[in-house]
Amino acid sequence: MKRFASLLPVAAALVLAGCASKSPAPQQAPAPEPPVKTQAASPQERAKIRTELAAGYYQRGQMDIALEELGNAKALDPTYPKIYGVYGLVYAMLGERAKAEENFRQALKLAPDDSEFRENWGAFLCGTDRPREALPEFEQVLKDPLYKTPEIALINAGKCSAAIGETKNAEEYLRRALTASPGNPVAAYNLALLAYRDKRVGEARAWMRPVMRQASPRRPRCISPFASSASRAIAKPSGRTNRS
Repeated sequence: MKRFASLLPVAAALVLAGCASKSPAPQQAPAPEPPVKTQAASPQERAKIRTELAAGYYQRGQMDIALEELGNAKALDPTYPKIYGVYGLVYAMLGERAKAEENFRQALKLAPDDSEFRENWGAFLCGTDRPREALPEFEQVLKDPLYKTPEIALINAGKCSAAIGETKNAEEYLRRALTASPGNPVAAYNLALLAYRDKRVGEARAWMRPVMRQASPRRPRCISPFASSASRAIAKPSGRTNRS
């Protein structure tokens, strides 16, 4: 299950990150059962299989079946941390915040060093109006040298910082995201918004160029109606002198 590779973020699936976290794809036919003889597998192995199936259903937006598979996995091995990580994502997508928080916390209790779980937890906090609690979670994720997608944590940290008015920190996080992932359209898009709100229209326009190239001919899902109108405003020629 890819993120938000071993666990969907947050993405990576939560409201906060937009394109920075992964939201469920349109419903498709369910994945075939993996080619494993589950009767010969141990309960722990079967729990992992069920959890992966649940993750697949989550990706397809089939939350009811995902919950059913997670229940089967939990009955087989209630100590498997990933069960609770996926539970958290599903409940977050369903808007059941208390259940999502309970399961994210349980995942981290069982696997406190798992950066995927912590990234998703941070995204959940920021996406539920708790950005100050989220920022230390992202910072801890970024200390993990083996974390494969630091740009996601950096983008989310940037968005959280912007939410509490820390524009300078937000811009620093987003620039670091572009260093980690050159040309990342989500980081560039958020930098464009920061510049636009600060009336640095020329800079905003420059940040938007790679975003608009990737957005054509259809607007990407990460761009909100406000952002779309801002994008159009940024793209319009202006006779005004831009403030640097």
